[in-house]
Amino acid sequence: MASTTTPKNTLLGATNYEPRLRSHLKPQRFKLVQKTLRLDSTLNQMNPLTTRLDLRDPERFETTADDIGKMAGEHPEESKFAPQNVQKVLRFHTFYVESVDESNLEVVRLRKNTILLYLHDETFEIIEPRVPNSGIPQGTFLKRCKLRRPDGEFYSPADLHLGFDLHVFGRSFKLYDCDEFTREFYAQRGEDVGSPLPLPKDEYTLTRDQITRMCGGDHEHFYGKQRYPLKTYMEASLGNPIRSRLQSEKKRKFLANNRKVLCFHCEYDVRDQLYGDLMSYTLDYFLEDDTMEFKEVSRPNNGRDPFPLLLRRARLLKDWHQNLTDEQDRGVEEPTSAESYYSETDLYVGAVLNVFGRDMRLVDADKYTRDYYQMAWGRVLEPAAPTKVEKLVFPKPEPAPYNGYGTEEDSLGSCHSLCPKPPRKDFKKMAEFDRMLLRFRARLISSRKVQQQRRFIVTYFLTDDTMSIYEPELRNSGIVNGKFLERGAYKSPEGMRYILQHFVVGAELVFSSHRFQLVDADEYTKKFLAS
Repeated sequence: MASTTTPKNTLLGATNYEPRLRSHLKPQRFKLVQKTLRLDSTLNQMNPLTTRLDLRDPERFETTADDIGKMAGEHPEESKFAPQNVQKVLRFHTFYVESVDESNLEVVRLRKNTILLYLHDETFEIIEPRVPNSGIPQGTFLKRCKLRRPDGEFYSPADLHLGFDLHVFGRSFKLYDCDEFTREFYAQRGEDVGSPLPLPKDEYTLTRDQITRMCGGDHEHFYGKQRYPLKTYMEASLGNPIRSRLQSEKKRKFLANNRKVLCFHCEYDVRDQLYGDLMSYTLDYFLEDDTMEFKEVSRPNNGRDPFPLLLRRARLLKDWHQNLTDEQDRGVEEPTSAESYYSETDLYVGAVLNVFGRDMRLVDADKYTRDYYQMAWGRVLEPAAPTKVEKLVFPKPEPAPYNGYGTEEDSLGSCHSLCPKPPRKDFKKMAEFDRMLLRFRARLISSRKVQQQRRFIVTYFLTDDTMSIYEPELRNSGIVNGKFLERGAYKSPEGMRYILQHFVVGAELVFSSHRFQLVDADEYTKKFLAS
């Protein structure tokens, strides 16, 4: 009896597969044929192949589909299955000589090329750099492929070295130089790639170089003529590129000293004038184009409006009276020489620069500037020498006398501000000595016997240095007990406020014209004063 269950073909995946499924009235059959292996989907498979990702079959395969998926997702450089020389290319600089038959100006022509050898599969690629105005189709000379030697074998890195002639399709490429990576590659293998060879020049190339030099196209050559600003501008407006010795030096200096700035601190002293003062400035000298700028150092409460720049970035003339003329307006071309401007050799600690009528004295330099002068010019700059300014001492006005309103602190607050503010309290002291009281026993000093018998308790509050006096009940004295003096801050006859140092056993204190003598203290007060 045939089974009604649909057979499962695990070779096609863990899905149901009907071998006799009809599509367009035709039976579907699936077969795999591989040399000695022949599988038919119509036959029952007694020992089917497994396709689970996590199940291994050591009898047939060493890896699973899961391992292959991970290998496909890895980067070739990070995979342990990647070849050793993947993404490594050797580069050689070569040339070959080409005969010229259609020109009477040259017989042979030298053509430079670059040979790339891919170590992954030892394939070669030849590229010819494009030369402007050459009239020759240049670019990729040979696409990436393998090259055979005359003996029939393929070229390998071991066959190449400097001075070797590589024959490719009837042309002989001379290897005269290589890059640094190629040298390191051969050095790691213990092979010597050779020394670079001089590159020969054909007659046509030499002739073109001479014509370029004669026509002013060589920016490295000085032609003995001065470039005037007006003439340079006119030539540039007509399309002539500005390539002169001066422009070449400016470009070279700019590239060598880009973003290098010398910083000096300078002073401008005009205290001998009316309302004059000593003002500080910062000088920034840009080495890339010999320009400088002066920035004002603004100090708080100096009474001046903040102004960022005294002189914007520009070249500074030494004698600006003689160089500010109308020669350009009259068409007279007499350019200002480089010696007429301040340069880095004119800057040092103690130098005085004339900045359009203002004498700026350099008094200090930063560490980078000092190191630069010591390294470039062998000069050690002087130490900082700023002008010593005496600090002005302004007399403090005496506070107004007590007006009788509120406490003396309230009256003093009206002297400090237009709107009186309540006096500030020492909250730290209040938190530290909160509820801490010192009690003393006192007697009244008087010539009357009745007053001499009276006894008092003087309480000192440590939180705010206030005090109060209480008179206890004394039998048969005829004096009502109670508060004798309200809590508050009191002064001595000399005008000094009573503080903790005045409260000592045996001391005499005066409160409201009554003289008291401290005769004793409680145990807590004695321990506190002893500590």
